[in-house]
Amino acid sequence: MVTIQIPKVLPFKEVITMRPQDREHYIDKIILSILEMNPRGVTISEIVRKTSFYRDTVSKHLERLVATREAYSIVRGNITVYYKNGQVVHATDVKDATSPNRTYTFYKLQNEDGEFVYIQEKELDEFRAVKVKGGIMIDARYALQFIRQLESFVLGGK
Repeated sequence: MVTIQIPKVLPFKEVITMRPQDREHYIDKIILSILEMNPRGVTISEIVRKTSFYRDTVSKHLERLVATREAYSIVRGNITVYYKNGQVVHATDVKDATSPNRTYTFYKLQNEDGEFVYIQEKELDEFRAVKVKGGIMIDARYALQFIRQLESFVLGGK
């Protein structure tokens, strides 16, 4: 059994006394750090064993990180292995003209599966902190085809 690497984690008593939003942000940060420190991937059970976090908490945070495309998972048999989503090759921010609090960040990512275009929606919360709202990842080989189909959809098939 390979031992996973983890960053320094605050004692459980300190974590549970945090404000809910601070605790959520802290756990996301720790889990992302764990994924980054373990490029061969980690499972929920491995994270639970090495931290004071509950299984449901780890699962929920990994699901959110996968949904926002900050991480990805691969199912191998009856085990799901989680990975940090690739090395950023290039990033560009685009401000949303309709909302001063919303930004879209375009990334070029590389991971073991190839090169991808990743679009992440970010928003300032009530405390002016940046929060990732969602994301989409597109295989770079199909990005132009995706753009053409998106254009066709937006223009209503015109």
